[in-house]
Formats: sequence, structure tokens, C-alpha cells
Amino acid sequence: EDEAVARLAGATRDIAEYVVDIARHEGLAPGLTALDGGVALHLACHARAQNIGPKARDMLALIPDVDIEVIERCSGHGGAWGVMKDNFETAIATGKPVARAVAKTNKPHIASECPLAASHIIQGIERLTEEGAKPPTASHPIELFARAYGIEI
Repeated sequence: EDEAVARLAGATRDIAEYVVDIARHEGLAPGLTALDGGVALHLACHARAQNIGPKARDMLALIPDVDIEVIERCSGHGGAWGVMKDNFETAIATGKPVARAVAKTNKPHIASECPLAASHIIQGIERLTEEGAKPPTASHPIELFARAYGIEI
């Protein structure tokens, strides 16, 4: 009920929500190119809590010929809880289905709306792969969108 908080909330948008809104109302700048091999996209719990829908998916769908595999399940990290020593193994076990689902897609691009979840998913995938295998990397969806415009971040 703080007026300053209400003003801030009214002026704040999720980045994917913002890009999708621009695309719908004004159109995007030319130059988007395909991302070879597709994207495994984890929809973060906080995006669901924000009640804005799967805007990261909608944003990535603006990329020409994109193949998106959506995984909508808890990654297990639970914020700071999942990185605490006493909780880490439980968090990894909780997120194992997500790590397995992402790994199974064989997509070269892995993304999550939540940087903490992305790191946690990669840790889970590393436990599923052969020792010595090159660990995958994960990006935020806006980074992949930038890459589709030829911008390397």
C-alpha cells in the first residue's frame, strides 16, 4: 500500500514480457536469425508466481524456425536454500527430473528464466553425464534472443 512501491511496480516489467509486448504492438527490428538445433527452456517458478504466463517461450518463439522444448517443473534449488551445504543433495535430487528432461532434449541451447535454476540444472546434468564430458552451459532467454540478433553476450 506504499505509493512509491506501487509506482515502481507499475513501471517494472519482466524482460520477456516487455519484448513480447513490443513485438505485438510495434514489431521487432529486422535481423533475427535461427538458433541452430533448438532450445531446451526451463520456465522458472517465479515466472508462474508473477502470473504473466510463459513469456520466455513466447519471446523465443519470435525467432525464425526455432524449436523450443519447454520444461515446466521445479529445478529444486529453492533460492538460497538449495545452495546450502546441508540442503544441496536434497535440492539436486529434487531437480533431477528437470536435469534429465533437459539432457534428454539434446538441444544445444539451454535456457532458464532464473539464473539460479539454470546453474542448478547444469549441476544436475553434470551428474548424469560421463566423467570428463564437457559440461553444458545455460543462458537466460534474453541472451539467446540477443544471439539470434547476432549479439554475443
